[in-house]
Amino acid sequence: MLTQQQIIDRAHELMFEDIGVTSAEPFESQQRILSERHESYAWAMNAGLDLVSGIDPQNILSGAKSIFVLMEVYFRESYPHAMEPFFGRCYLDDDRITRDGLAKRIKAFRSYLRDNGIQSKVPFNLPHRLAAGRAGMGTFGKNCLFYSNRVARKSSWVLPIAVV
Repeated sequence: MLTQQQIIDRAHELMFEDIGVTSAEPFESQQRILSERHESYAWAMNAGLDLVSGIDPQNILSGAKSIFVLMEVYFRESYPHAMEPFFGRCYLDDDRITRDGLAKRIKAFRSYLRDNGIQSKVPFNLPHRLAAGRAGMGTFGKNCLFYSNRVARKSSWVLPIAVV
């Protein structure tokens, strides 16, 4: 059986800048927000993004006990300034198309968990910034930006990745 520290160490080996852990309890504040602002989020629901089911991690992975939040930092590499007018800075680090950076590291982390008998999922609809906040990894600022407590010079240039 893996210890929490072994999981944290593996995340650091995979070059995640920070990792936090929180319980897999429902995000009740998110439930209230979605209820109060139902009309504002109707477009997401109509597009097939089931935000309501993401409120409870048990809907994502029955029997889940913990949520690990991996913190990815933008600007791991520098890029020629000539490219910046054509691409947003965060998109220069984004590998959703190539799947050759972050995606591989997330898969390696999940493989480590699976190889040690731990089921996991990386849900698209779980409130990942809220999970990071609950894990004590940062605070919230204007426009719901998440500010890290420990990495990226305590800036918002971070991407929390929730692993249930």
